[in-house]
Amino acid sequence: MSLPALDALACPNCAGPLAQTDRRLHCPQGHSFDLAKQGYAPLLAPGANTTTGDTADQVAAREAFLSSGAYDPLMEAAARASLTDAPGVVVEPGCGTGHYLAAALDADESREGIGLDTSKYALRRTARRVLRRAAGTQGRLAAVLADAWTRLPVQGGAAAAVLNVFAPRNADEIARILHPTGVLVVLTPRQDHLRELVDALALLSVDPAKPQRTADQLGAAFSAERTDELRYSIRLGREDALRLVAMGPSARHQDAAALAAAVDRLPEPVEATVSATVTRWRRRT
Repeated sequence: MSLPALDALACPNCAGPLAQTDRRLHCPQGHSFDLAKQGYAPLLAPGANTTTGDTADQVAAREAFLSSGAYDPLMEAAARASLTDAPGVVVEPGCGTGHYLAAALDADESREGIGLDTSKYALRRTARRVLRRAAGTQGRLAAVLADAWTRLPVQGGAAAAVLNVFAPRNADEIARILHPTGVLVVLTPRQDHLRELVDALALLSVDPAKPQRTADQLGAAFSAERTDELRYSIRLGREDALRLVAMGPSARHQDAAALAAAVDRLPEPVEATVSATVTRWRRRT
């Protein structure tokens, strides 16, 4: 079986086109990469950072929570914003478990997708992500081990849409891989996102300067076309509340046992506010 979106991928060493023979990818310069048995392609660029990806525990928590439906409105909003007439694939650097990318591909069944991440645990999930409007991901979604802060293993102009979901962004690389008429969809948390849990559990909060910092990062290469704000309440059992906390950055800064004990002291159901902004950007000409 050929790796999906192969024509849009590039060698991480020389940026040349990739071909596939059996379970090996190779370029005209002789660089080759064996597909992992879990289905993802290892295309890390030389000097890439391999220590920033989500842990196995974070990935398990994210898989369970995002499959619960609590964030479905966010996925649907990002998927709608990614619709475009531009040619190419949908690319998500920092794709995690692939839920948002799968939603975008469900919204446009004509597209193939590339999910990039440094977490092998996350990519195993992405590689076997099942699309709602298809029998499976075969032929539609490629999971790729790659670092978003180096040159992405994607051909220039190959992306009709790029998703950036609650993740850092490399504006120069996004601009390079995005088709001139394509769209960049950025989903960012607002200051009151999960405020009830942040206050009760002393979690990391959203920097109030984040919107301006995002605009500063992207403004040189992109212009904002449309911004939508989403805000709704969710009611969670303590188990899902713990998964929500455990899948995020706070899990790296607090003792897991202490965090679980703190969640166990919360009332049930746990009420929290989901608050985020979806912005659709276009490349400046």
